[in-house]
Amino acid sequence: MAARLIAAGIPVTVWNRTPARGADLVAQGARAARTPSDAVYDAEIVVTMLADPAAIEQVFAAPDGVLKTLRRSALVIDCSTVGPAVARIAAEQCATRGAAYVDAPVLGSVPAAEEGTLTILVGGVPADVERARTVLGHLGKTIVHTGAVGSASALKLVMNLLTAGQTELMAEAFLLAERAGLSQQVVMEALSGSVFNSTFVGYKAPQLMERRFTPLFTTALLVKDLDLALELARTHGLALPGVRTVRATYGESAAGGRRDDDFSAVIASLEQSRDEGEERVLYEVTARVDDALAYDYERFMIETHMPDVVRTGCFLHARLDQGGEGQYRAAFQAASHVEVDRYLAEFAPALRDHMTARFPTGVTLSRRVWTERTQWP
Repeated sequence: MAARLIAAGIPVTVWNRTPARGADLVAQGARAARTPSDAVYDAEIVVTMLADPAAIEQVFAAPDGVLKTLRRSALVIDCSTVGPAVARIAAEQCATRGAAYVDAPVLGSVPAAEEGTLTILVGGVPADVERARTVLGHLGKTIVHTGAVGSASALKLVMNLLTAGQTELMAEAFLLAERAGLSQQVVMEALSGSVFNSTFVGYKAPQLMERRFTPLFTTALLVKDLDLALELARTHGLALPGVRTVRATYGESAAGGRRDDDFSAVIASLEQSRDEGEERVLYEVTARVDDALAYDYERFMIETHMPDVVRTGCFLHARLDQGGEGQYRAAFQAASHVEVDRYLAEFAPALRDHMTARFPTGVTLSRRVWTERTQWP
């Protein structure tokens, strides 16, 4: 995307959390910034593309972040997929600096970005959206004004549900076709000549059939988006059982070493039947909570702590149960002990510190790891 702006003759300053990834852009004429605040110091339009909500918080609000030097007249175009709640918070932060903000997540992967044929969803007030078009017009062929800030982020999650679900179901269908002795050529001929044919099927089906997993969009990023969509559904009272099943399938693919592969690698995970001795693991945290803190603890677990734990990517499912009289149980299912160990080593210390800071007294926790032996039916 940045390369297209450079090619269009637009002065571009770049900053990346991994500096080496910006080297090619600098070679094409971009200026390299030392920090996010340096990158936006004299910018009238700022475009951000970040991986997740934590990255947005860090890049915007850090001491050397975007908000430190963002100009009063600037427009921030955030192309990240982070969900509507985070988009609205970012808009409020920009407003405190007197700057405008639109959320503008994109549909399309690397080839579409290189060719400038992305579909771009834009949420914001009409004047800001029109201003954003002066830049976005170089990046996409279709620009859809979705409504207020946050609406574009919500629609992006809706679209990614379709992407994830269709790909997973195609993977299952193609595996069944292979096991039934049907040739790939016959399956593709039937698909392309039927109502099931689409541009998406046209480029994703060959990836699945030929096991081409060079990442255009990684499994880890898709799992993140599915988690964001399920969080959004929860706020609207929707269970979305099909999405939960699909998310679990991609979660197992990620846990099986496919995190950095294209999400089409789900077909490789599906075709590997579980070994008879393979065991899933349950990481369980029980809490005894003082009556005066019970409401605050439950809201904290539902709205903050458990989503943060799920976003680590270490667990397939999570649930919170109440046993009455201030008793709670949080259960997190992992694909293996390795994933639990990764959580305990890389993520648990910071999350425990956050819990302790929020509830320094009145909450007594105990933790246990269970190994699943068998289940019915």
